[in-house]
Amino acid sequence: MKLLLSSPVLILLALVSTFGYAAWLPLFDLDEGAFTTATREMIETGNWISTYMNGVPRHDKPILIYWLQALSVTNFGLSTLSLRLPSCLAALAWIWISYGFVKEQRNETEARLMVWLLASLPLASIIFKAAIADALLNFLMCAAFFDIYRYYQRADKGTLLRIGIWLGLGFLTKGPIACALPLAASLVLFASEGRFKDWLKAIFHPISLITFVMIVLPWHVAVYMDQGWEFFKGFYLKHNIDRFSSTMESHGGNPFYYLMLLPLLLTPFTGLIVPVIKSLFKQKPTGLELYLLTWFILVLAIFSFSKTQLPHYILYGVTPILFLMTRHLLNAGFWSLLAPALTILLVSLLPLFFGYAAEQSHKPFDKAVLELATQEYNGVFQALTLLGLLLIAGLYLFRKTDYPSRLLVGAAGSMLLFNFLLLPLFGEAQQEPVREAAQLAKKIGGPVVTYGINMPSFSVYREAIVPRREPKRGELVFTRIDSQEDLLKLDPTVKPIRIYAKGGVALYSYE
Repeated sequence: MKLLLSSPVLILLALVSTFGYAAWLPLFDLDEGAFTTATREMIETGNWISTYMNGVPRHDKPILIYWLQALSVTNFGLSTLSLRLPSCLAALAWIWISYGFVKEQRNETEARLMVWLLASLPLASIIFKAAIADALLNFLMCAAFFDIYRYYQRADKGTLLRIGIWLGLGFLTKGPIACALPLAASLVLFASEGRFKDWLKAIFHPISLITFVMIVLPWHVAVYMDQGWEFFKGFYLKHNIDRFSSTMESHGGNPFYYLMLLPLLLTPFTGLIVPVIKSLFKQKPTGLELYLLTWFILVLAIFSFSKTQLPHYILYGVTPILFLMTRHLLNAGFWSLLAPALTILLVSLLPLFFGYAAEQSHKPFDKAVLELATQEYNGVFQALTLLGLLLIAGLYLFRKTDYPSRLLVGAAGSMLLFNFLLLPLFGEAQQEPVREAAQLAKKIGGPVVTYGINMPSFSVYREAIVPRREPKRGELVFTRIDSQEDLLKLDPTVKPIRIYAKGGVALYSYE
């Protein structure tokens, strides 16, 4: 255990988890493609106030993550790594401040365990390197949550200033949710101690208010001058209110969705959930425990009743649960190994079933992607499968090693298999054909449109705006593998010629 908690191991673990295969993985559609297309277009047009995706206003998120991605691309060139760099660095900061807060509130050992828990959580590791807003948002929200508790312990103006900064930057990253969660949790904390007046005083203190307004207001004024009320209607009404009141993009909305999914999302540390629950029932939570529990329950409740639900939303409330788990990890027993063993088994063997899944699929796009994934499952990936199976054996055979150490090794194995087996395999099968098609279209030149498909990363790789509409004669068409009949129906006098096809996508010359 001493070696696993040493600084070199922790640093290596954090770097591998946050960066992983990020430089080589193709961008994943829809989310990464949408964010990075808007970023590339921002640089091309020189409009750093309003975001567009292939010429159409994009009102999904505020501006901060686009600015950071654009600055990275401007300085390091357009690449998947430069687009993901802000998220990777934000993830490192998220891990670092979590370590610092646990060390401050508990002890050094639990702080180092916190690094292990957060860095080796597969769901977190995937988000760490995604070129979207979530790694940055989680860092900023955790910074706000931590400083709010520090202010609860010892009120001072410097902490208030930092809270105003975190909330302001969080608002510019994701909007109202970045402020609503920390403020609601802090209200419960202060009110439980009969300090409601102190809470009001902090919330409306000139330092925190002015700091927040100075960060948030200038861009809102600028975007209003550029687009009028369109952004406010699109972002605040559609992507905030409507996202909670109606299902968007077919994601949602079962009130038990996250509760049922939580054991899976917390894998490979699922075995620590029961000890955490038992400890909370043994003694009424107060102070820090109450605050952490409130933080998690608020996230669980808000998104459980949202009509739009995605698995990574629960990450907003995972950090406090991991904090509580650090107290029980050193007491982990035999059954705690079951979750990492099953995770490694599933991830290792999943590629073997792609061929069967392809045979059973009735959707041409999914079938083609699964068939390509089966073809891409080469010797390197097969070796990783074998290593995963050997690791499972090691978890149970190395009996001289204590259970907590074996749990951490199993967790690291789970994270590594996600990063170097599943993600690259899915990337090669689903996204690499998009990159190849875009590079071919760029080489051929001429006007290009996308039709019947929404994979905006194509525009990033082509390094040009690609409108989504029906094609015209003489244009190249990027579309799904099964769209040839639809193209023929558009204009019977035009014969689309397929010039590229791989996986689920194809590129046609519409002559």
